[in-house]
Amino acid sequence: MTTARKTVLCSLFAALITVGAYIRIPVPLLPLTLQTLFVVLSGLVLGRKLGALSVCAYVFAGLIGIPVFTGSAFSPTFGYIVGFIAGSWTAGYIAEKMRPRFLTWFVGALAGMAVIYAVGIPYYYVMSKYYLGNELGAKTLLVYFVLMPMPGDIAKSLAAGLIVKRLAMFFPNSFTWRR
Repeated sequence: MTTARKTVLCSLFAALITVGAYIRIPVPLLPLTLQTLFVVLSGLVLGRKLGALSVCAYVFAGLIGIPVFTGSAFSPTFGYIVGFIAGSWTAGYIAEKMRPRFLTWFVGALAGMAVIYAVGIPYYYVMSKYYLGNELGAKTLLVYFVLMPMPGDIAKSLAAGLIVKRLAMFFPNSFTWRR
């Protein structure tokens, strides 16, 4: 695959992640965005290296002042954005190492989401406690940052698996990590 094609694909996913941050699906209690869907899709479609690179491009754009984040780089939720890099890499790693099929892509997306949680929640806790002076208990963290968003993230993982399955049917040679 040419460098130009890789650059275009990474840029496309960085743009999709940005757009996904602003697409909000109204559900009770917690707004659902499509940002994490595009994060895990970047890894599943581009592979671990290019997927993580596309997310790095998104993060870099936000850090230099381009308005791609819905919040601030200094907000307690910035840990989730940092977790996007590892989440995309994880999804891509699973897609590369396991047999290409729906279950692989679904599991890869779920694992990517879990990694995003694993980075985002501790960061949120530390920033909330030490930067904002607002200590949260374990129960609050579990309910608001794991249990409430989990159904939406499972649905997005399912959607990611279905999207990649469809892409694989129509574009069997388009996955950069298969070359």
